[in-house]
Amino acid sequence: MEYWRQCAHWLIRCRVLPQTHRVTWETARAFDLAQSLRDGVLLCQLLNNLRPQTINLKEINLRPQMSQ
Repeated sequence: MEYWRQCAHWLIRCRVLPQTHRVTWETARAFDLAQSLRDGVLLCQLLNNLRPQTINLKEINLRPQMSQ
């Protein structure tokens, strides 16, 4: 299995991505995972899942303005 798919499945097991996320689709590419992670919100949620209360999630902008 490709590393990016392993990472996506790990993020699902960590409850950061839902089991039905597009990265699980047969047609998914590494780009899809990168797009999901690029604003950093999921990474902040992951950190809080691994080490609770590390980041105050209320201070995170859940709708960041990212250029493509």
